[in-house]
Amino acid sequence: MRGKTREAILSASLELFAKRGYSATTTEQIARKAGISKGLIFNHFSTKQDILLAIFDEQFERIMPRFLAEGDDRPARERLLAVIDHWLAFIKSDPLLVRLSLHLNLDDEYRRLIKSKKMAEYFEQFLSHMRTTLRDAGSDQPELDTYLLMFLFDGIVANYTVAPDLFPIDAIKERLMSVLTSRWEHAL
Repeated sequence: MRGKTREAILSASLELFAKRGYSATTTEQIARKAGISKGLIFNHFSTKQDILLAIFDEQFERIMPRFLAEGDDRPARERLLAVIDHWLAFIKSDPLLVRLSLHLNLDDEYRRLIKSKKMAEYFEQFLSHMRTTLRDAGSDQPELDTYLLMFLFDGIVANYTVAPDLFPIDAIKERLMSVLTSRWEHAL
């Protein structure tokens, strides 16, 4: 029963954070959505921030292995294309988590939270993987190209989240892969 209650809290929180924003969501709203008392939330989590961190822990544990395959010895081009493929598939398959990410990027309270050790660790792990992949793919500025690619992903997320029917995400993915691989083709 305890596990089901925790899961109900996390599920309700993910939905509310994604639709209303982290700062605009209260623990009272989470309790109502989860069908439990507000006090029961605090039997599982000390703060609303702890709920968000638990969502990230579970989601990162589920998603990150797709992006950060340990000991991945495929050629750089294949690793880069796999990251792009996984990222754009994620945008289509996890709309609530994607929407939450979009909200959080615009949330001042979240900016303070992202400085937490755990969040910084996840972020740096992904950035490090991208820098290495882009360097191996022939980028002469892997740090800047990593940020450029992340900003591009953020733009795709923002537009696709608002109006998925207007954006041909599969065609965008193919074009992005083509542009990136032709940019560094000499090194691949």
